[in-house]
Amino acid sequence: MVTLIFGCSSLEGGYENSLLSFTIPENWTVDNSNSNDSLASLKTWDNQWIYIHSSDVDPTEIIESYIQNYPIEYPRFQVINQDPVQVDGREGVKLVYKNTAQNDFLLVGPDYISSVVVFSKDNKTYIITSRETLPDNYYSRVEPAVNVVVKSLRIKKSLLN
Repeated sequence: MVTLIFGCSSLEGGYENSLLSFTIPENWTVDNSNSNDSLASLKTWDNQWIYIHSSDVDPTEIIESYIQNYPIEYPRFQVINQDPVQVDGREGVKLVYKNTAQNDFLLVGPDYISSVVVFSKDNKTYIITSRETLPDNYYSRVEPAVNVVVKSLRIKKSLLN
């Protein structure tokens, strides 16, 4: 798979490149370092992250993979909720889950919360993920930012379709 991105611009309160556009949540910035394979990345000053990726894997398979495979690596993995969500006029799924660190074999570490939103458009799957963080931080800062991105995200016509 080849993803092409032709230039990008950071508008006041918004971000747009050749593939997508969205509203930038308050106190978040777009990371233009291209240090990962995401279509776009957002961050805060204290290292909270939201990533937008694309995939050829069916959205249902992605959600099922989280539910089936995370408990193997994370001893206290638990689905908090799994709800339908609208993204760019398409039906998607938002999975919010908690877990502990991979090496928390004694099961004494803190819980971390994260989310994944998955939807399909033009035969391509799009995935919005947040980096795991402590519950208070997730609910007060990360979840509201994910919601802003989900509500405002627009995928442009794929250059490869």
